[in-house]
Amino acid sequence: MIQREQEQASPDQPVVISSLVVETQPDQTAVIARSLGAITGVEVHETQGYKLVVTIEAETVDDSHQIASSFIELPGVLGVNLVYCNFEDERS
Repeated sequence: MIQREQEQASPDQPVVISSLVVETQPDQTAVIARSLGAITGVEVHETQGYKLVVTIEAETVDDSHQIASSFIELPGVLGVNLVYCNFEDERS
C-alpha cells in the first residue's frame, strides 16, 4: 500500500483539492477503494460500477500529481482521470 505523510502547512498557504475518477478491474473495485482511502489526503466518495470518485487534498499541485500518479501502481487500477482541480485559501 502507498502511504504518504504530509507536513503541517502554514494556515495562509492554499490547499490544492483535486477530483478524479479511478477506473478499476471490476473484481478489484472494493479492494482498491479501501487502499485509496488509506492514503493520507485521499477520500473515496462514491463507487459507480468499476469507477471510483476520489478527491485528493494536497499542499501543492506537484504533491497532488504525485499522489494521483501513485494510484496506477495499485494492482487492478486501469486508469486515473483528473476531473477538477481547485485552490482553496481556507483549510478545513
